[in-house]
Amino acid sequence: MQDLKLQGKNVAVFGLGDSISYAENYADGTGELHDVFQNLGCNMLGYVSQEGYEYEASKAIRDGLFCGLPLDNVNFEELTKERVTNWVAKLKDEGIAAVSSGTETVAVEAAVVEPVAVEPTVPSSSTDDSNAAAAIIAQLEKENAALRHKLEESSSLLADDKSGSVGFTPHYNAGTGRTMWTSSDGRTCFYTEA
Repeated sequence: MQDLKLQGKNVAVFGLGDSISYAENYADGTGELHDVFQNLGCNMLGYVSQEGYEYEASKAIRDGLFCGLPLDNVNFEELTKERVTNWVAKLKDEGIAAVSSGTETVAVEAAVVEPVAVEPTVPSSSTDDSNAAAAIIAQLEKENAALRHKLEESSSLLADDKSGSVGFTPHYNAGTGRTMWTSSDGRTCFYTEA
């Protein structure tokens, strides 16, 4: 990333997280990604109020605001569409598409997941906000499915015994005292109290 020439580019970040099970570090990755782009000289956009979010702590807070859009499709899926719609409108107002100098491909490598090639989409000013939000949600769902597939292929956390039975892996949250158990296929989870 340090070799990329992104100085002056408009950038906005978002992140998915579980604000209940991981309340003590909700959307931390969003803050870390924000800092990488900010340190490269990017013009950071899309800061969001903390109002309406439930969490204990986050590395994504800058001057009292989230430094991007945090979404929780585990506990607050019903809020996602409205939050994305409002964020897209905010980005348009902030001029996210104002600077256009061609396209650059940026590969961001996660610790466990290989980079997934994604064509970024920025809605045009003539696009209806609800259609733009639906397109962004569809793109996020596509990316999530691709990342889940990569995670299932390479993660030891979701490994099963290959006999066809589905096992569960515990993920303890010290802040809440709860354990989230995820199935090896990533499609099922349940919670237990300590």
